[in-house]
Amino acid sequence: MTPLYFIGICLARFVFKLFYRMKVYGRIHYRKEGAILAPNHASYLDPPIVAAASVGSVHFLARETLFRSWFGKLITALNAHPVQDQANNITVIKTLCGLLKKGYKVIFFPEGARSQDNVLSPIKPGIGMLVLLSKTAVIPVHIHGTFDIWPRTQKRPRLFGKTAVIFGSPIDWKDYVGVEKSTARTLIVERLEKSLEELRTWYEAGARGTPP
Repeated sequence: MTPLYFIGICLARFVFKLFYRMKVYGRIHYRKEGAILAPNHASYLDPPIVAAASVGSVHFLARETLFRSWFGKLITALNAHPVQDQANNITVIKTLCGLLKKGYKVIFFPEGARSQDNVLSPIKPGIGMLVLLSKTAVIPVHIHGTFDIWPRTQKRPRLFGKTAVIFGSPIDWKDYVGVEKSTARTLIVERLEKSLEELRTWYEAGARGTPP
């Protein structure tokens, strides 16, 4: 963790707790080794709130064009890694696999884009391939509240709100050893979709006990 990342994450935690009453659940599911953090995606606030809720540092991808000025040095210190705008799925997966094999936690939004209506969009199949190729686990993450604070239709975030980040049970690549690859990819996607919905239901039902 770089000094700038430490300062940035401390500031993010302060802001989310003070203005957005952030609560975190399910840290028992967090892993020490490298893993994919796979949250639902509804707002620009999603990457920083997941980072603020996580144990230790996390990494993420950003457009290569953002690294062409002083801003690039800033986001590099905040664990951003460049990906070309026209990069295909294979290029992105190779970049992510390299980070995961080094033992990093990487934020990866499996829907591919922010939701228009705060309803989970279909999960892209690339997440299944990523889990198998990197031989790691994906941790489902449900984010509550960021859509109401800063939806796609709003230029700026609201100043106050209520948020939560819920980590779910990891989906490990070892669970699919011996399963035909295309079938395993499909099963991982289906399991992730189900888990994200279960985490949302768990939270909305009162967040009692340990998240599924």
